Amino acid sequence: MGFYEETLAPILHKTAYEIEKTAHMQDIVHGTMSEERFRFQIKQNYQYLLDYTRCWALALAKCRSFKEMEIFYPIVKNTMESTVMINRTYWADQLGLSVDDMDKVIEAPGKRSYTAFQLMTVNQGGLAEAMMALFPCNIIYRYFGEDLLEQCKLPKDNMFYKWLEYYTSDEYIQKTENEISIVNKLCRDKSEKEKAWLLEIMCNSCNYEILQWQDMYHNMTTWPLDDIYPEKFTSFEE
Repeated sequence: MGFYEETLAPILHKTAYEIEKTAHMQDIVHGTMSEERFRFQIKQNYQYLLDYTRCWALALAKCRSFKEMEIFYPIVKNTMESTVMINRTYWADQLGLSVDDMDKVIEAPGKRSYTAFQLMTVNQGGLAEAMMALFPCNIIYRYFGEDLLEQCKLPKDNMFYKWLEYYTSDEYIQKTENEISIVNKLCRDKSEKEKAWLLEIMCNSCNYEILQWQDMYHNMTTWPLDDIYPEKFTSFEE
């Protein structure tokens, strides 16, 4: 039994359960989610995932050996090529959104605050701190996917069923198992004081996850003066 199994897993399961209870998630499970709200969720999550990829890339830059890079590079690659792209292409297409629609979204305060915390943690800490800030996002989605897919009585070709199903796929589960293994290796020889600090970081990420499901997604919360932002330039040439 590692640090994950003994200490982290119960907290992550508790976090997933809090998300499962939210009105927004229940609307997904029962197919009562408005398309407008789901579009908001997908667009905001896409913007978050771009920052999330940058955070993993910064963690890769913290690696001090080939062996460490060999462990962290696949996470960066998978996040960009799989997690980012399924939102940029598949879900955008399902919801009638163009790539331009996705790229020009202004990241909402709830998402911006979360990624700012993750970026600060990775900047200030080492690989263990980076993992504590970043991996909860992946494992929590797996947990609520596993909990809720059985409860979802929607047709299997329904987009909300497919959205939940993605987080229970063999590929996704393997990704999270790999990250669990990394967490245990990084935390194996930490002191109790160091473990308490790492746990605090993870708890911050867990609470950020809950907050966006409790409020931001369902109320489609953006900035108070959302209309003052200029149009974003999204192409390389610009």
